[in-house]
Amino acid sequence: MKIALGIIAFILLAFSPIRIDLSNTGDLAPKIFDQRPEFFVLEWKQGTRLTEKNIAISIEIYDSSRTPVTALVNKKGEPEMYTADLATPVCADGECKLMHIRMYWTLLGEYAGFDRYPALPLTKHDHDEFLEADYRKLHQLLIDNNSVLGRRKIDQLVIKPEKPKEEGVDGASGATIAAVKESVVSGALYSCYIAWHLAHGEVKDQLKKYTLAHLNHEMVIDMLNSSNRDYQMFALNSLDLNQYERHYTRIAEIFRTSIPLVRTFIIKNLPDVFWNGPQLQQPFWQSFSQIDVNSRSLLLDHLDQAPAVTISDLSFDLGVMSKNQLKGYLLHLSERDPVIDQTIIANLKLFGVSKTQPYSYLVEQYLENIEQ
Repeated sequence: MKIALGIIAFILLAFSPIRIDLSNTGDLAPKIFDQRPEFFVLEWKQGTRLTEKNIAISIEIYDSSRTPVTALVNKKGEPEMYTADLATPVCADGECKLMHIRMYWTLLGEYAGFDRYPALPLTKHDHDEFLEADYRKLHQLLIDNNSVLGRRKIDQLVIKPEKPKEEGVDGASGATIAAVKESVVSGALYSCYIAWHLAHGEVKDQLKKYTLAHLNHEMVIDMLNSSNRDYQMFALNSLDLNQYERHYTRIAEIFRTSIPLVRTFIIKNLPDVFWNGPQLQQPFWQSFSQIDVNSRSLLLDHLDQAPAVTISDLSFDLGVMSKNQLKGYLLHLSERDPVIDQTIIANLKLFGVSKTQPYSYLVEQYLENIEQ
């Protein structure tokens, strides 16, 4: 009888919609959000106060059971991110437990972070509660939208033993494969798997579509001013010519501090007006010594349009140039003006006699040719 009741209980848990009352979970389910989520990838400005707003979007958490996703809007009614209170079963080795987590998404539908419920901690095998380090590891896993968890089914992530080693050992259990072992929380593969798919599932496209339907100029500029790379790329893709010119100092700052992918996009998409005068292009050249080698090459493709002050400033940065970049710079000098600025000459001479610069001989040869 006890076994039969246990089987019935398992079926009810596994196949019935999960309805959980979160009204007694403490301060993590307010209608007003004025504190930064515990694990979070976006900025949280002091004084931020967001309000939940229903948006008719839901996320499937198990079978046909769905949980509403709400927008967190500012005082203007503009969405700033999205959130959902999730309670979903995590089943492993014939045992199912509920995982409680409040998850957040960015305006583009990407994972933004999560809050835990202090009264309902996440657990591992044998009911061990997550440690602080485990929550941080889960957060890092969820940030990775290219995780192998998204490309494999759960049964492809464990090594099944051929047979139980001893009587009473569950033969369905197995060790986590090496490809994901270091990225998931030890003893919580199933929880990590479920959480990752909740964060990166079909809801992403729905949330981005909602954002696009409510997008305005102020929201685009807020994204441009964000440190989030996805926001920056989205904003750069959304600006028109006048907006590029109006916000050129911020775009130049992004160029200096961002990743090579964003820098490449910026240089390849800057309007021609940027290269027709010194004011708009100069902030980009000022980052020359601080950016990666490929971005420097993209800048040097515009040497013919650079003002004289830029050509002179570059003579202070000869040491960061690759061999081909240095050759291109020297070729430009020989073709640009028969009379070279004395500051440039002085920097070339200093570089040409250097014993530590591997390409100093190129400058030495160049100086010998112009002095003949």
